[in-house]
Amino acid sequence: MSIIAKVEFSHPDMALANAVTSFPDATVRVLQEASTDPAGNASFFVVETDRTEALKRGFDADHTVARAEQVSVYGEWPVYSVEFSADALLLAPVVTDHGGFALDAHQHDGRWVERWQLPDRESLQSIWQYADDRSFEFDIVKIYRMSDGPDSDTFGMTDKQRATIVYAYDNGYFGDPSEITLDEIADDFGISTTAASGRIRRGVKSIVESTVPEIDRR
Repeated sequence: MSIIAKVEFSHPDMALANAVTSFPDATVRVLQEASTDPAGNASFFVVETDRTEALKRGFDADHTVARAEQVSVYGEWPVYSVEFSADALLLAPVVTDHGGFALDAHQHDGRWVERWQLPDRESLQSIWQYADDRSFEFDIVKIYRMSDGPDSDTFGMTDKQRATIVYAYDNGYFGDPSEITLDEIADDFGISTTAASGRIRRGVKSIVESTVPEIDRR
């Protein structure tokens, strides 16, 4: 049965190693909506910081980065296209080789925090062994089992529901107290407050129905 694993890891040669550790107060996350450029093998990252000049210097000094440039904005934050150098030690290709993929990924306190969908626990064990052999600091935070099916990778959510929930989570909407209001989320997406509320409510309902076996679906 497929699983979802939440993991945290760090390594001196991990993706954006210097840039991530140099900005512990910034949030760096993979833009899942455009994670890889097939033509240029670039990955896209949203960096939540106002220190853009310092960030550019951080990219220039990062030995894992071959090229980095700002290509867009996501909400109010810059989006960078990044091509990694041969020195970068990446786990994403290993996850792919084991039949998995990242659902989301972001930096926190100098570590990458990621959720992977994998075919089984054996795949996760193999990835852990790969990381351990290369001296990663690697922690498996939580493992969820999930049912197989056409909607298993999105928990039945639409793309708009998923994007809104991820954005709300990353900006502290589900915190106590909330760090962003529903009106602000709606403004950032250019939709009404009612529409934003509906996306979040229906998306959360789909997540619960897909991940809690004892729920009686209605």
